[in-house]
Amino acid sequence: MKDKYGRTVDYLRVSVTDRCNLRCFYCIPKEGFTYIPHKEIL
Repeated sequence: MKDKYGRTVDYLRVSVTDRCNLRCFYCIPKEGFTYIPHKEIL
């Protein structure tokens, strides 16, 4: 499978929290995202 940039996708990331803490473009929208303290993540 390839993403919209033509890169091969050969893995699947699964999160078991209600918020991802990696702060990458996969999880954070360009607008309307509010950071919360790490201790408050599920």
